[in-house]
Amino acid sequence: MISAFILYYLNMKPTHGYEIQKFLQVSGADQWAKIQSGSIYYALTKLEKEKHIRVLREERTGSRVRKIFEITESGKKELYQEMAEELDKPISNIGSMKFFTDPMLGTLSKEEMVQILSGHIAKLKEQKEFWEKWYRVKVDNSSSGLIRITFEMTIENIGYQIRWHQELLEHLDDYISNSKETEKIIQSIDFDMMEESNSVSEEEQKLQYAMKLKNEILKDPQNAVVNLDKIIEELQSQLNKK
Repeated sequence: MISAFILYYLNMKPTHGYEIQKFLQVSGADQWAKIQSGSIYYALTKLEKEKHIRVLREERTGSRVRKIFEITESGKKELYQEMAEELDKPISNIGSMKFFTDPMLGTLSKEEMVQILSGHIAKLKEQKEFWEKWYRVKVDNSSSGLIRITFEMTIENIGYQIRWHQELLEHLDDYISNSKETEKIIQSIDFDMMEESNSVSEEEQKLQYAMKLKNEILKDPQNAVVNLDKIIEELQSQLNKK
């Protein structure tokens, strides 16, 4: 899913791997989706070989050279396909990329998302019914604790997945609106102004990035500002504990 995120980002504007990396860190997607920084550059190289992206230009600052990538028509088709497939995938674990799907919802039309989500919910309900049936058949007073817990965990997990997808479907307009706010942030922020500094801690860097993001979007104070306030408060709390 990292390739889909890179394509999504480049669909907003041409940029380099460093900016994508910093956005992932500030937004928290690197934790939610378990994305490692090194995987970004590997994915960029792979996407370039597949002709889904191309180098628009190179920028030199001192001895450093950065490649500025842009998405191709092939990349736009690939992004569409990956997003459609992602919405129809189960949430397999707490590191699922699906937890960071909602900022990317502008990739598909609302009608397409409703169709995919409705179909996926139906499949999940069938799975839940299947496991509930076998729970009644297999589990009784003589069953071991492990067997009972295994069935209960499976059924409960599928239940939560149904709830997650129903929430997305029932409030899809709100999440699409939030997606547009994320696009505004991506298009307006220049992460080159946020260079890493060895003199400050990682927590301080993240706090600076988040505060910079807030200042940039104060001209249009909507839900994004509220969310960034929460990020800043959390990071400030972590910093004070050091």
